[in-house]
Amino acid sequence: MLYMNTFERFPRRWSLALLVPAVAVLGLATWLTPDARGFGTHQQLGFAPCGSLVLTGYPCPTCGMTTAFSLTMHGAWLRAMWVQPGGFVLCLTTAAVALICLYAFVAGRWPPRPRWLRMYYFFWGLLITILGGWGFRLVAGLATGEYPMRYA
Repeated sequence: MLYMNTFERFPRRWSLALLVPAVAVLGLATWLTPDARGFGTHQQLGFAPCGSLVLTGYPCPTCGMTTAFSLTMHGAWLRAMWVQPGGFVLCLTTAAVALICLYAFVAGRWPPRPRWLRMYYFFWGLLITILGGWGFRLVAGLATGEYPMRYA
């Protein structure tokens, strides 16, 4: 008998364990009202403003992620890409994960995985997405005169 890990043995359990938080994140992003400034949407949840933005006038790597998720879920994709490209990509990835998990939950098996899809590539893709989005925001903010910002 070939070895199967629990992830492959119990696809319904694992898919449900991943589906619930993915749908919760997407639902929360839909419920939130995107902040017109392009950042700060997370403050609707009671969180403090970004410390990096307040102290230095420059955004942290995740500045605008919540706003980009919310804009994406509200259908404002171009605005979401401008606000935080990494957040836009991560929101679409979260939706794709939710759809894959829904399929696995209903079918009782995972869909075929491409041979090239490995955790190693996923990690580097995630890192490049977050840092690339941050770099884009820094360059765009400096070009438009948005940064350094005086946080009010």
